Amino acid sequence: MDAYRSTDKGGRLVNAMDACGGLARRLLEFQPSGRGCERRSEKPQKILHLLSQQPGKTGSGVALMAMVRCGTSAGYRQRAVIGLPDSEPLPDLPPLAPADVFPVRFDRPPVPYPIPGMSDIMPYPSTRFSTFTVEMLEGYLQAFAAALDSATADFHPDIIQSNHLWLLTALARILFPDTLLCAYSHGTELRQLTNAAQLAPFVMPACSAVDGAFALHADNRNRIATAYGIPETRIRVVGAGFREDLFTCDPACAPAADRDELVIAYAGKISAPKGVPWLVEAMRNVRPPRGKRVKLLLAGSAGDAGADVIRQQAADLDNVVFLGALPQEQLAGVLQAADVFVLPSFYEGLPLVVIESLACGCRVVVTDLPGIDSWMPEELYSEGLVERVPLPRLIGPDTPQAEDLPAFVERLAESLNRQLTRSLECGRPADTHGRLNPLTWTGVFERVESSWRELIAF
Repeated sequence: MDAYRSTDKGGRLVNAMDACGGLARRLLEFQPSGRGCERRSEKPQKILHLLSQQPGKTGSGVALMAMVRCGTSAGYRQRAVIGLPDSEPLPDLPPLAPADVFPVRFDRPPVPYPIPGMSDIMPYPSTRFSTFTVEMLEGYLQAFAAALDSATADFHPDIIQSNHLWLLTALARILFPDTLLCAYSHGTELRQLTNAAQLAPFVMPACSAVDGAFALHADNRNRIATAYGIPETRIRVVGAGFREDLFTCDPACAPAADRDELVIAYAGKISAPKGVPWLVEAMRNVRPPRGKRVKLLLAGSAGDAGADVIRQQAADLDNVVFLGALPQEQLAGVLQAADVFVLPSFYEGLPLVVIESLACGCRVVVTDLPGIDSWMPEELYSEGLVERVPLPRLIGPDTPQAEDLPAFVERLAESLNRQLTRSLECGRPADTHGRLNPLTWTGVFERVESSWRELIAF
């Protein structure tokens, strides 16, 4: 509590309990009732989805859109509460009608600051939770409480499906104590418990009382149980998925052996925690197979100046191309034409784009991220389709030790060289899509819905 202090009108520091308004105080003082969600015998009909960020811009935003699509196909009525910049038009969340989407608009009171991101570097202008003051927190809670009130005024959800074990999920728990509340962890909240430790006392009590938590993989499940004290019986590993209608091989793409240029693709934030600066350096050591050229395509953006620094770093490389942020349909086209996909990230929850690239027929080079073995089919490693690069030692969740970086760059370049050679010698992988079927969003939704049924006991 001492880590969260504010200043009163006389310039004196006061502690968080004294400074907090009603909603923040309720989060601090929350005590689980032990009652659990309301049990019912009939099938639930209505779902309220929660996301404190923009839909479609990050992994959790893609997950929200996928869950909405699958939920409609399964016959549920649905609404969504989302975060949105003041200047941004209401996003298309098919098949939800605009009247079923309830945005919290940032950059205006009571939240006159850019939308906070669950990652400290977002693909759009954002606020870091680590900079939150008591006043910012109270405005944030008031804004989302008003949106939740509007969304439920004539729509009484059977299930509240939230994203992230963070402030919005905690708020939903205190406002809807008798409604089934599940939270989909995307891993970033575990990092925010450290980066924005002053908010942990407002998050932990109510989030520990969710009825169910959905984890990406076994490592994610174990970390949730340890960090939040949620019993493992309430945590289900559901993974994450890809859109099988978009991410699939294109038979019209010419084999690597028939082309003069081979393509390496990256998709994600253009930032240091994603390893992009060292990927650019690795490109200086990538050796094109004889008679071929190699090009690196970087799809993505960042909400800070870090992306400009990386572009400047690559200014002398004519085979490094920055594509900017791409919608899913365009990203699928990039991956279908690529030979190798690379993800040099130092931290991920579950990198969906790795699965998407495999479904499009790419070979993959990825850092040896925690938990990756628990969801990646083992035969993809044994067949050489996926190659893992050992991480450098890390300071905190995503900052590499400087002395380890030259060796990391060398390992990354060597892996890229091997996969480029394999793309020529072996061609595109066969039947990768079939082996990834359990990792589609349809498969994820089936596991989530099964968990709802168990939790609500209908």
